[in-house]
Amino acid sequence: MKRISDIILYKDHHLIVVNKPGGLPAQDDPTGDISAHRMAMAYARRDLYIVHRLDRRVSGVLVFAKTKAAAAHLSKQWEQHTVRKTYLALVPRADVPESGHLVHYLTYDQKKNTTYASEEATDDGRKAELSYQVLQQLDHFMLLGIDLISGRKHQIRAQLSAIGIPVRGDIKYGSRRTNPNGAIDLHAYRLAFVHPSRGSEQIVTAPLPEDGLWDHVDPEVLSITFDRKT
Repeated sequence: MKRISDIILYKDHHLIVVNKPGGLPAQDDPTGDISAHRMAMAYARRDLYIVHRLDRRVSGVLVFAKTKAAAAHLSKQWEQHTVRKTYLALVPRADVPESGHLVHYLTYDQKKNTTYASEEATDDGRKAELSYQVLQQLDHFMLLGIDLISGRKHQIRAQLSAIGIPVRGDIKYGSRRTNPNGAIDLHAYRLAFVHPSRGSEQIVTAPLPEDGLWDHVDPEVLSITFDRKT
């Protein structure tokens, strides 16, 4: 486990942003395991407000607010879906379009902690949208860039599973095997939001995990796709 100081991506008087490792809970849960929230509060030596969440098995950009005003400002952006959320996922190679826009209706089963995706609207289903692009082909897997339009529980995991390309390591949603570290190969790569004090756009990018197939991702692909657009 890395020290919290090693995963700080950005900090100022209003917020602190970390690169959460996969397998680390974003906030305290019934397991009692140390969480990113608790670690960040120990680092900041103050209470921090939870603005949004990442699944335990997912890595990447996670934002905490230092003040109630900053928390309210940021939370409103998440509620209004104005935050630009970019994810990377490693999925099995498959005969799917090079890019696409997915729309499903998601139903969450709390007892099973599982989200089910349907192409047809259902009485209790919540509409979920994302766009994806195949960025790189590996031997048996491919790298997807994902723009998350809505933000539902397990959304990316459920939607990719629904089209036959579950996230690598995600046995809950159809992957054949787990990863050794218990994480799945889904990474919250970049967040772009309005800074609660300055009013200008704040973009935070999280370096890729340093293990497994992530070592085979071509940095030039990410630079061409994302960095040169900002």
